Amino acid sequence: MTDTTHGQTLPSRSLQDRLISLVVRFFRAEWSGALLAIIVLGLAIEVATVDTMFFRPSNLMTILNNSAAIGVVAGGMTLIILTAGIDLSVGSVMGLTAALTGYVASFWGFPPFFAIMTGLGIGLAVGAFNGTLVAYFGMPAFIVTLAGLSIWRGTGHLTTNAQATPKLPEAFDYFGRYNPFSGLRNAYRADELDGFAKTLGGFVDANWLNFFRTFQMSMLIFIAFFIVLAVIIANTRYGRYVYAIGSNEPGARQAGINTRRYTLMTYMFGSFAAAFGALLFLGRAPYAKSDYGQMWELDAIAAVVIGGTSLFGGRGSLWGTFMGVILLKLINNGLTLAQLNTFWQMVVTGGIILVAVGIDIVRQSRDPEAVRKLLAAVGTFMAFLALMTPGAVWLRAKIALAEHGAASALREAGTTLAPGHTARLMDPAAIEAAQAAVSANGLTTLVLTLVVLAAGANIFRGSSVTSLALAAIFVAMIPVLALLGYHAATPFLVLGAVVLAASAFVFAIFERARAIGADE
Repeated sequence: MTDTTHGQTLPSRSLQDRLISLVVRFFRAEWSGALLAIIVLGLAIEVATVDTMFFRPSNLMTILNNSAAIGVVAGGMTLIILTAGIDLSVGSVMGLTAALTGYVASFWGFPPFFAIMTGLGIGLAVGAFNGTLVAYFGMPAFIVTLAGLSIWRGTGHLTTNAQATPKLPEAFDYFGRYNPFSGLRNAYRADELDGFAKTLGGFVDANWLNFFRTFQMSMLIFIAFFIVLAVIIANTRYGRYVYAIGSNEPGARQAGINTRRYTLMTYMFGSFAAAFGALLFLGRAPYAKSDYGQMWELDAIAAVVIGGTSLFGGRGSLWGTFMGVILLKLINNGLTLAQLNTFWQMVVTGGIILVAVGIDIVRQSRDPEAVRKLLAAVGTFMAFLALMTPGAVWLRAKIALAEHGAASALREAGTTLAPGHTARLMDPAAIEAAQAAVSANGLTTLVLTLVVLAAGANIFRGSSVTSLALAAIFVAMIPVLALLGYHAATPFLVLGAVVLAASAFVFAIFERARAIGADE
């Protein structure tokens, strides 16, 4: 049996109803978008990285290790955003506590334990300061923490003279690079074990490169932190009050909740999490410095909203944030494969935040046209990310040639060149390489630019036919770009094709969901 809605033919009713109900239940979860993106991007990166296996255990654990420090910071940020607040100072707090923890350990002779307690205490003190101004003085959290972004970064620079410490004591390794299986492996290789310990040591040694080599404390702490925090939020009065304050603070106050106290506690925990994240970072860094954590507030907020937590408060989950952090690292890895520098990655992170906020707004509206436009916008964004693979190379080469031409013209005119102008001059080999880069990437950049424009037009004047056509174009471009050497574009094209294809069936799915009551 078939059903035709808006010209779209769906499968047999009993099967389609079960699938639609399943889809509706899945997307009701705030973390659904992040999980789906992780799966699709992970599979696409696995296909794109032909020389290595993306899904091998050691690589997955490396991603978790790299996610640990920012993930802990994002966990604290989640609670603040659940209360409808914001903390723009967490990156600066992370830098301050990292610098001072390393400073007192290196120059004041503090034992590692007392240095660590000092850093965590600083985090709590900063959180108490921010929380007091927000909760008891009624100052906007945005203004308080924006000021704190400068205050705490400047304090870190002033107290340490912005200088790096010597190598940190090995005790800090237990927060980061320490491998709990390394001692067992070393003992096995030294033939110091017997019985079951020897068997276990042999197993560890045999699987060292494929699994245990990247098994580090940072990963374990990261996972344990989220498990403990999720249990606290789900099973304690504090967790219930955090959601209540974010949903309706005046109502929570009238219900007898001391909203000021719990808001203060939340900001204290957010800064404590930033300080704890600093320890995880120090566990993987050779020294401490006050410029650590720059732009981490942006990454933390991005992870939270990507994970489905509403910036308006009251809705979200820690597991969504966990997946948001992982997704950010997957995207950063994809951009690294594309050989794009940090500045492009900052642009992409900002774009991801806009998409995530759009998802939250659309989820609340439940308007099928808004959902279609959002999916089309995501498809356009994925096309833009694919464009950056050859486009960044082409643009960089064009700019270099233009700057060389301008500097050469000034020199020929008899103008004394400033050092900046001189640096733009290129030798013949560099000019030839830049011209080759322009030639090799020009056509591909033009084609992808046209695809981005077409996808952008589909946002405002799209239909099922155009969405499916664009999805087919995305898929057709994957092998072509792979043959040209642009493997890094594959994950973005795959995800773009998926969301564009999904946008073609939005109205049919919404109407059927309403008919069977799945959206209630």
